[in-house]
Amino acid sequence: MRAAVITRHGGPEVLEVATAPRPRPGPGAIRVRVDFCALNALDIFVRRGTPGIHVQLPHISGGDVVGHVDQVGEGADRSLLGAQILVDPLVEGGALGESAAGGLAEHVVVPAANAIRLPLGAPHPERFAALPIAYGTARRMLFTRARLLRGETLVVLGAAGGVGVACVQLGHQAGARVIACSSSPGKLERLRRLGADELVDTSVVNASHRVWELTGRSGADVVVDYLGRDTWAGSVRCTRRGGRLVTCGATTGFEATIDLRYLWTRELNILGSDGWAREDLEQLVALVADGRLEPVIHAVHELEDVAAAMAALEQRQAFGKVVVHVG
Repeated sequence: MRAAVITRHGGPEVLEVATAPRPRPGPGAIRVRVDFCALNALDIFVRRGTPGIHVQLPHISGGDVVGHVDQVGEGADRSLLGAQILVDPLVEGGALGESAAGGLAEHVVVPAANAIRLPLGAPHPERFAALPIAYGTARRMLFTRARLLRGETLVVLGAAGGVGVACVQLGHQAGARVIACSSSPGKLERLRRLGADELVDTSVVNASHRVWELTGRSGADVVVDYLGRDTWAGSVRCTRRGGRLVTCGATTGFEATIDLRYLWTRELNILGSDGWAREDLEQLVALVADGRLEPVIHAVHELEDVAAAMAALEQRQAFGKVVVHVG
């Protein structure tokens, strides 16, 4: 089968579209003929090599998979055969494409329990491939962890990234006042069209100071900051008394400092959020199927063009999800 294979750690150039052995499903597993696979920052980390996480090379990454079940293993639900599904990427030991061979290949084997049936005849199935890691993470952060409510003020740092765009869309849909922060004026205008009520150009102004002004010097109810070291101190300062500061990552660095006086005098809630639950993905699939949510897709690339697709994501050229068409 054709696959985008990582033979060594490095830049996008180490991705090689080559022939790989076609997998067979074991007990309780299914084989999926991949139609679409969306890219995530996780694919970049796996390709570069993440300290403390060993990936056996050669390796196939890719966690967000939509495809058709073409083989079932012993004990797996045979009614899945032929069904078009979205794959929940959470697998034993981590995520599909990280701790197990992923979906940047014509076929991938996954646990049958990870299959989420898509509506029959659903148009543009690539939209569903955009959901799991970015939109699933955003949904859990906003509603399970931060418990965002209608009428509250939500600030999203790094709002033009995959998770950030999802936070803006889901926050707007929930009836929150959304303040989107990004260093790209062009992307900010697109965020406004997705539902952002106020925009903060972080290449011109300090995000924390501007949010403080926009909230009448009271701070935001919920601040999403997965940037980490470079923005954390400011995010603490612009969260209101009793507000929630939530993170799912740290793209600018893991070691962030905090002025503890803000923590106790404002009785702040600092929350971590890791991944998503099956319920998040099922709810997101229903929103897309009903036309209530339109995932933002930057571009759809062919598998042979996977290095360019990865480079667009890595160089921050993309707005929304980058999807690879495989089958």
